[in-house]
Amino acid sequence: MARPQKKTLAAIIGTSAAAAAIALTSSMEGVRLTPYNDRLAGNIQTVCFGETNVEMRSYTLPECQDILGGSLAGYADEVKSVTPGFDTLTDGQKVAVIDLAYNTGLPNYRGSTLRRMYSTKQFPAACEQFLRWRFVSGKDCAVAANGCGGIYKRRQLERAACLGER
Repeated sequence: MARPQKKTLAAIIGTSAAAAAIALTSSMEGVRLTPYNDRLAGNIQTVCFGETNVEMRSYTLPECQDILGGSLAGYADEVKSVTPGFDTLTDGQKVAVIDLAYNTGLPNYRGSTLRRMYSTKQFPAACEQFLRWRFVSGKDCAVAANGCGGIYKRRQLERAACLGER
């Protein structure tokens, strides 16, 4: 008996949204082909585009790109399952919330005000919630001196995608 195939990101959220999700996530994560300790995530071993749940070894760029697409598909599937009406969201709203879940973790998204607001279609107020996710290890990443400004920039891009500005 053949093993069931996992759904692709494009099959879950559509081709244009999948391309936008991959572009946003990869641009904000950056790529490292060899494992490193992610200081913002408590020195967790990380590789490729922020992957923590793969074998920690050297990868090629095409391998990292395949891993990212598969990971985002898993996150999209989970976000979809806990967000009523997900299929009616705009591409930007889907991209924004999938990127947030990928970056902060599914448990954080599941219990969030942002998820509740998405589920009840409280837009554009739900989009403003992205800016609240700017803290890392107690540091406000909107403050340049804290050295984590990339997180705040990412939240701004997610907000813009959610609002249809990107």
